[in-house]
Amino acid sequence: MKQLFLNTSLILFISVLTMGGCLEKLTSINFDYTTEATLSVEAIEAPGEYVIGESVLTSSLKQELEKNNTSLDLLDELTLRSAKVSITDSTLNFNSIEKIELYIAADGNPEVLIASKNPVLDDQNNLTLTVNSNENLANYIKATTFTYRVKGVSSGPIPAMDLKADVVWTIKASAK
Repeated sequence: MKQLFLNTSLILFISVLTMGGCLEKLTSINFDYTTEATLSVEAIEAPGEYVIGESVLTSSLKQELEKNNTSLDLLDELTLRSAKVSITDSTLNFNSIEKIELYIAADGNPEVLIASKNPVLDDQNNLTLTVNSNENLANYIKATTFTYRVKGVSSGPIPAMDLKADVVWTIKASAK
């Protein structure tokens, strides 16, 4: 009888442990959230290190979370998945840019380098950047507005142009 009680207790204990993992999976929501920004670049005449362009965005994270049955209060983690920067005019390229970096800034948070490309190869007008941050950056995208800033090093003149930044974030949140 004592052995039966121990076996039953052990089975019950293991069931509770494994069920906890199932409950977590049922109440956890993971999805990608994409932001897109247009950054206007003024002509740069001389080689050097520059802020090439920046764009202030209004966050739509709250609405995106609500569409996925969660909320800002239940956001557990937001990390960078990927980032691309392209020139909107297909006749232009990144030939005069040697290195490019993408930063994010928001009220009350320091500017953070999130992705970069070094070196930038010639004859390209679309760059997939290397993700430089695996930090939880939820506070940046939770802000009402946030800023994407592109910095770079040029080897020569850069014409006026528009850049497009496509940034994909991975969201982990709890369900409502």
